[in-house]
Amino acid sequence: MKALYADVILPLAFGSGLSYSVPESLAENIRPGCRVRVPLGKQKMYTGIVARLFDVPPTDINLKEIAGLIDDAPVVNAVQLEFWQWLFSYYLCTPGEVMKAALPAGLKGPRVAKAKTKSFLCLQPSLRDNPPAIEQTLTALARAKKQQEALRVFLRLAQTSEHGPGLFREQLIEAGQQAAIIKALIQKNILEVHEIEVLPDRVPAEALRAAKQLSREQQKAMETIRQGWESGTNVCLLHGVTSSGKTEIYIHLILDYLAQGKQVLYLLPEIALTTQLTARLTEVFGNRLGIYHSACSDSERTHLWNKQLGDDPFDIILGVRSSVFLPFKNLGLVVVDEEHENSYKQQDPAPRYHARNAAIVLASLHGAKTVLGTATPSIESYYNCRTGKYKLVELSSRYLDWQLPEVMAVNTAELKRKKRMKSLLSPPLIAKMQETLEAGQQIMLFRNRRAYALMLECAACGWVPRCKRCDVSLAIHKQGSVLRCHYCGKKYNRPQICPSCGGSDFELRGYGTEKVEEEVRRLFPAIRIARMDSDTMRNRAAYEKTIADFEQHKIDVLIGTQMLTKGLDFDRLQLVGILNADSMLNYPDFRAHEHAFQLMTQVSGRAGRKSGRGSVIVQTSDPQHPVIQYVLNNDYRAFFQKECEERSKYAYPPFSRLIEVIFRHKDESLLEQASVFFASLLPRDMESSVFGPMPALVARVKGLYLQKIILKIGPDISLKAAKDYLCRARDRFIKDKVYRQVQIYFDVDPV
Repeated sequence: MKALYADVILPLAFGSGLSYSVPESLAENIRPGCRVRVPLGKQKMYTGIVARLFDVPPTDINLKEIAGLIDDAPVVNAVQLEFWQWLFSYYLCTPGEVMKAALPAGLKGPRVAKAKTKSFLCLQPSLRDNPPAIEQTLTALARAKKQQEALRVFLRLAQTSEHGPGLFREQLIEAGQQAAIIKALIQKNILEVHEIEVLPDRVPAEALRAAKQLSREQQKAMETIRQGWESGTNVCLLHGVTSSGKTEIYIHLILDYLAQGKQVLYLLPEIALTTQLTARLTEVFGNRLGIYHSACSDSERTHLWNKQLGDDPFDIILGVRSSVFLPFKNLGLVVVDEEHENSYKQQDPAPRYHARNAAIVLASLHGAKTVLGTATPSIESYYNCRTGKYKLVELSSRYLDWQLPEVMAVNTAELKRKKRMKSLLSPPLIAKMQETLEAGQQIMLFRNRRAYALMLECAACGWVPRCKRCDVSLAIHKQGSVLRCHYCGKKYNRPQICPSCGGSDFELRGYGTEKVEEEVRRLFPAIRIARMDSDTMRNRAAYEKTIADFEQHKIDVLIGTQMLTKGLDFDRLQLVGILNADSMLNYPDFRAHEHAFQLMTQVSGRAGRKSGRGSVIVQTSDPQHPVIQYVLNNDYRAFFQKECEERSKYAYPPFSRLIEVIFRHKDESLLEQASVFFASLLPRDMESSVFGPMPALVARVKGLYLQKIILKIGPDISLKAAKDYLCRARDRFIKDKVYRQVQIYFDVDPV
């Protein structure tokens, strides 16, 4: 037999996979995508993925042998391997980093991932369909009354069981029988236990409804999407105002592809959004729908992965960005809902991919179509429509002709000048809240900062407490009266004496959602209030309960951060208040205006809908600010035009591509030297494209200083060439003994 070799991807930050020889005993069964155990170094063993097999002997003739084959069949298919290749080459990371991000925990180790099982109880064979033997057994248990009763309960419930002549152990326990009693019946060979595979069909298959009939405008939009795909434009952007019925269009498109025997991937930016959407999709698709996100247990994610590899996969996967890594056999459609959301961008660890862009590539590899949907498109996506790369489809009115909310700006600077601003909430907002509550309707207040106050300041000298590990001021949290760093999470006691001047008079600066909640309780003591931010929404259950309570009108006023802006739908939400809009506009980032417009428009769109025309009050010190005016008029096109003019002038995306080079180290001086050294390694013809080195916006996080270099790649330099330059510079950089300990990584297309 001809010698066989394998390139194996290991979960390590190597620049590429390592090659191994394949022993003859494994040659017949090993395939790309299988997991293998391989040696590395003198004593370590790792679980890796076979990337490719080849029979041409590599130059290194002293290759180690693969120690063992873990799987009988590949756990990663050919398209996934190709997708991984694109990810690590485009985002300038390593195959091992992609592997670590892609695989669920149950597939990263050396064990064969077993299917999730449940204990199923049934009568031992001699008792089945044998009433005399059963009566004899019951008589024999006369002195063991609890066991006798447990057996009677089992016999009664098993008669109506939907799982055949038996029960799951948990069903018998739920019927009031003790685990010890059940164990005794098993030990006496009266009951026997079987482990039955249970796949994660967590979505109940209840009576399904037909998809709702589309309105004339929705039907036209769907036909336009189909025409775009038929004409060869594989990506369509569905730009529909809030509550225009985009989800129903998705449902009809999904039905089209299911009828063709295709699979569908439905992406959402955050776990939180799956709460409402799961129920909505289940009504139509039942158990054909699978859910995949980080709030699922490791076991659940592993078993769903295995189900997708099996003969009966889910037809539809609803999930967050990590869902792009799942195996698909026949993917036909990818839906990226709220495509503008920054949450689609992975930050740490690598790969620092954007799930929207990755999903488009994944769809292309499968020969599938993609629909992007949002009320506030990203500048890049809308620009791609203008240049013909994507097909633009628009919905300009709400479903069933529901009216868009009335949006008004309140000039807080003028109110303060006239001494009428005596609260965080302006008099017009307070009056409108009173009116809304009296009408039995609900309110949402949006403040894009959590905590009670943003900082503490000495009234005498201006000293501000800062985190010892991060270059940021500490936020004040009312609970426990503590100061907290929002970057590393470290808590500090509130100071009593200023260490700078010895003063004891401190003032609170700025405010967050905690302060808003306190103020609303003061103004409206009798109402029911809830807060939705990262402090209160510690887990998925807390989020789901808050959403359910608001839907059921158990909450009158919901206060929160940008969690409130993401695709939520409430029937009785009549009023939205946007507090301190200026803080979103004055952020040192070229995308600040884009993000501010998106946030304000999205949260405004939660108001009204079925309950009649809603109202939105934007509190700002500059009502004439262009972005505020675009929000008031719901004028995305004008906003896009203005934003493009600015970005074109200064060569920002979409008129260029950005790559950030990030450096981290505990020694600030060494870090500065390292970043300058790296910049010197770049070719001279790139000098005009290189900006920095410079400190990061937050110059120290968790005890590590940060420096960055920004590459602004215009049309005169190819993206591939720029990446090649960077990789060569990195290879030289990490070989330098002086800077070997400095962390370096790339962020392609940062947001």
